[in-house]
Amino acid sequence: MDGMAKTQILATEGVYLAERNDGSFRISLFQLNDFYVEIYYHKTRCFYICIRSFNEVGELFPYLQDIDISEVYKMIYSNS
Repeated sequence: MDGMAKTQILATEGVYLAERNDGSFRISLFQLNDFYVEIYYHKTRCFYICIRSFNEVGELFPYLQDIDISEVYKMIYSNS
């Protein structure tokens, strides 16, 4: 399957989860069935470089620092 077909499947069946920056790249994270997919876009050249899939939750670590759980924290500890 070529890159264009992969991105079309992500657009129709994938669930967008997050985005992060890494140097010259903007990396978008999707969930598709029972695995995760990252699309690496070059920021200045405006095209994708690669598509990477994985199913290990440990590889989600780079996205965790951007998740704001302050509202959840307030809900949990305001009822104590």
